[in-house]
Amino acid sequence: MADKQKDGDQEKAAPKAKAKPNLLENKAIVLGVIVIAQAAVAIGLTQFFIVPKLGVGTADAGGHAVAEAHGDKAPGDAKHDKKEEKKEGGGHGAEGAGATTLADLQEIVVTLAGDSARPRYLRLGISLEMSDAAYVAEVEARRPQLRDAVIMALSDKTAAMLGTPDGKKRLREEIHRRAEEKLPEGALLNVYFSDLVVQ
Repeated sequence: MADKQKDGDQEKAAPKAKAKPNLLENKAIVLGVIVIAQAAVAIGLTQFFIVPKLGVGTADAGGHAVAEAHGDKAPGDAKHDKKEEKKEGGGHGAEGAGATTLADLQEIVVTLAGDSARPRYLRLGISLEMSDAAYVAEVEARRPQLRDAVIMALSDKTAAMLGTPDGKKRLREEIHRRAEEKLPEGALLNVYFSDLVVQ
């Protein structure tokens, strides 16, 4: 009789255990929580650690790109002051008034001058530093003309010319001069190579 009563108690206890589902037993829920947690961590790391270290521009309330400072120098630092003087002094026609921003010309691939039996190629990524975020729209509107100016600057270059720091500096200056002709006066501050590969 005691055995029958124990069996009856176990049968009553078994449905109670089945009625209370354990969330960790549902693999789909656990997997979903893990994926969401990983996405949140990735976004947080990118926004708060990686982007500030790279100095990549952020968007203001109007959606315009605003460049962040690239250096960790104090405002009274001599190097920082020289950079400011260069911008304000009109080194490249800058007025030094607003925040600068970068405009990308997208990747350009050209065949370099030289031996036609074994052609060499150049892959080049260029960003233009504009004196004001308002000029970014001008760059986007004139992107074909600006890319053409870059390609024309590269038309007579050889792999040997671009293999030295001095050759790269001269190329940057020539691209700056040609691009400046296509843009309003004082709009272009600097030209930066984000990628330069000779193959």
